Amino acid sequence: MRYIRKFKIRNRIAIVLLLGLFLFSIVIFQVSKSVSQNVIHNYLYDYISLSQKEMMVGIELLIDAVNMFAVRMLVNQDIYSLFNNEQLSYHEKEEKLVYILDEFLIYKNTIGAIVIATEDGKLYSYSTDGVIIQEPDDIYIKQLESSQTSVWGPILKDMEGNSYILLGRKYRNFYTGQNLGYLILYIRETALLDIYADIVGKWGHSFILMENGYIVSHPDKDKVGKIVIDDDIYHSTQDFDYKITVYEGEPTILAIYSLGERLERIGLNWKIVSIISEKRLFQVIDNIKMYVFLMEIAITIIVILVSTRIAYTITKPIVSLRDHVNKLGNGKTDVVLSTNAKDEIWELENSFNKMVVRIQDLIERNNQEKEKQKEMELIALQAQINPHFIYNTLDAIGWMAKLKKETEIERMVMALSTFFRTSLHKGEQYIMVKEEIELVESYVTIEKMRFPEKFDIIYNISDEIRDCLMLKIILQPLVENAIKHGISEKEGKGLITINGYAEDEDLVFEVIDDGVGFDVCTKEFQAAYNHIKRSGYGLRNVDERIKLEYGDDYGLKFESEKGKGTRVYVRLKIK
Repeated sequence: MRYIRKFKIRNRIAIVLLLGLFLFSIVIFQVSKSVSQNVIHNYLYDYISLSQKEMMVGIELLIDAVNMFAVRMLVNQDIYSLFNNEQLSYHEKEEKLVYILDEFLIYKNTIGAIVIATEDGKLYSYSTDGVIIQEPDDIYIKQLESSQTSVWGPILKDMEGNSYILLGRKYRNFYTGQNLGYLILYIRETALLDIYADIVGKWGHSFILMENGYIVSHPDKDKVGKIVIDDDIYHSTQDFDYKITVYEGEPTILAIYSLGERLERIGLNWKIVSIISEKRLFQVIDNIKMYVFLMEIAITIIVILVSTRIAYTITKPIVSLRDHVNKLGNGKTDVVLSTNAKDEIWELENSFNKMVVRIQDLIERNNQEKEKQKEMELIALQAQINPHFIYNTLDAIGWMAKLKKETEIERMVMALSTFFRTSLHKGEQYIMVKEEIELVESYVTIEKMRFPEKFDIIYNISDEIRDCLMLKIILQPLVENAIKHGISEKEGKGLITINGYAEDEDLVFEVIDDGVGFDVCTKEFQAAYNHIKRSGYGLRNVDERIKLEYGDDYGLKFESEKGKGTRVYVRLKIK
């Protein structure tokens, strides 16, 4: 105490303040550094998790595109005709196959080659860019032979060292079920790389791994097909594993994400692995630490102000970035950041903005693909019947019945022929109202022959709408449902009435029966509602087709009372 009192009070206060401020600045610096690191770690966790989910969505879209292309090949009649033509030699078939596939719209950035292996052991190859690629071995062909689903094969490479992932399935005639052999698609490894190449930026890299440690895709193409034996990667069993470890001798943040159940169900037991260098990631904080340390040597007070300001400057954009990530995680996609900065944090913000734009684009593309898939399923459903075969067969049966004077059989066959001819209508979606009524009349003719004196039907169709266009096969399922669930279960003879008229800009139909009726809130109604679905055009199918074509304001509406009958309203838009 006596030694301290040798100094003036002003000096003592100055010394105490300097020591206090120096210690305070050190604490502030350490706290700021710790907070910044924790915030970055938390943000990085969310960012990598969302990025890897985005990669999963991108892979799903890629696989969907490949499967849609495979379906297009399965329904191509030219390929069936080519392989069933035994007059052509192997080389002639291969040349014609190349000509057919050249006319196809092939995703050349995704599919590098196509191989068709026939039942007689011959391979027909097609390359989208002319590069020679290894052919599949006998082991993989036998795997396709024993499997009822698609089979993922090994990774093969072309003469330039590019890798391809095999996806094969049995090649059956879509119309007859005849087994032609096996269809094998070569998926470019670079198509996968394009999905995730820029996810972690300059801080590291990502790659795709099979559960057995086999590398499917990697930025370094020499590593594709190699085995990873790192325990932290190989033994990770969680859906999303995030850890700080040492990888290849360097402190690393390791994030491992397993693909979703949808991809696992088709045999894709893959993992997305992201490796981020801690040294690169926290280089900004190390620079700040050195800057603050030098400032402390110069003037303690300035160091405190500068370190506080820097800590605030660092944490504010990171917290803002984290908040936007949380908003994105809650389903909000309008969370693009705007800043004029050009530092390292800006690069994170810029990557975040790009990710948001990619997610918005992927959501839009996914919705479009779902709509296209619905339309293709409907087209495929209508394409399953060969109209020429049906017409010729029914005409032949009708002539045989006429020659043998089987009048009832002749009437039924001709009614069935009219029914199919009108319902198929050259593959067109729309027919005139009067043609739809003819289709119903053909169906009723058949049902009356099956159930004579069971019901009568009355058509009250306004003349002004008879030439209007409407979706085909709308009224027939309703009449069928009225007969099977209303009239057939009623004692005595029933009556069905079909009304059709225009209302404003809409077509309105009413299908009324005096059958047993039902309560629309019971399981009985659900059974009736789904009954015809097994035959191709159920009531739910009809309602969905109407809404898909005209919008949610159109479709079916039911009124029914048990013991009194049922009334179904159909509302369509006038074309």
